[in-house]
Amino acid sequence: MFAKIAVVILALGICACSLLALRQARLQAANELAEARLRVRTIDERVSIVRAVIAGSVTPEQVEEMTRQVATPMVPMAHQSEEMKVEEPVAEHETMLAGDGP
Repeated sequence: MFAKIAVVILALGICACSLLALRQARLQAANELAEARLRVRTIDERVSIVRAVIAGSVTPEQVEEMTRQVATPMVPMAHQSEEMKVEEPVAEHETMLAGDGP
């Protein structure tokens, strides 16, 4: 009889420990999710600040001048169709932006 009670108590203890472990894992996952959201919010705030700095330092006339310097004509993305898109390697675009292109 004593052995049966000991086995039942041991089984209940194991079940309780496993439930505590599952609860801890859930709490840790929720904490990590909250931390990730905070990191995303911080990054979004930094992006907004950088966008504001860029917008404050570039005038529309400067943007028009930069588009004139690019060899291919600039078309708004909303007006581009799949046929108009020309696939070029990234290296060609980087050299064109750096001013070393054709």
